[in-house]
Amino acid sequence: MNLSEITSVDISRAKRKRVGRGLGSGLGKTCGRGYKGEGARAGGPNRGPLFEGGQKPLYMRIPKRGFSNHRHRQQWQVLRLDIVLKHLRGDTIDAASLAAAGLAKQPGAPIKLVGGRGALEVPRPLAVCVDRVSAAVKSAVIAAGGSVTETRPAAQG
Repeated sequence: MNLSEITSVDISRAKRKRVGRGLGSGLGKTCGRGYKGEGARAGGPNRGPLFEGGQKPLYMRIPKRGFSNHRHRQQWQVLRLDIVLKHLRGDTIDAASLAAAGLAKQPGAPIKLVGGRGALEVPRPLAVCVDRVSAAVKSAVIAAGGSVTETRPAAQG
């Protein structure tokens, strides 16, 4: 056994490519990038799996068909009951009181009241009047002696 025959224990790591270290290294001057073009520039070759050499890609050329709900969708403001109870002091929960407390941030968007984390505890009778209320919140408010009015009841079907 010679000193030149001793190998490293950890051979799983490949040696780092040291570019720009002279002609003898094989990666001098252009550092393995070749001459000119996109691949030679900083930022590298920007080619994903759908790149077609600068030509308009197929997925952009074909016509888009079918229905998209994007323009017609309804954005709901979902608020948790425990957070609402923490910020509101009155016995009425409606769109105006939620907006005054800074909880309903999107004016005109419908509001849905849902349960928080863990068991729902309603400390006092509340009058809830929002667009939609989850079943857990409805049963908790009614059990505490309050009332629930939904201005947009869920569609049955």
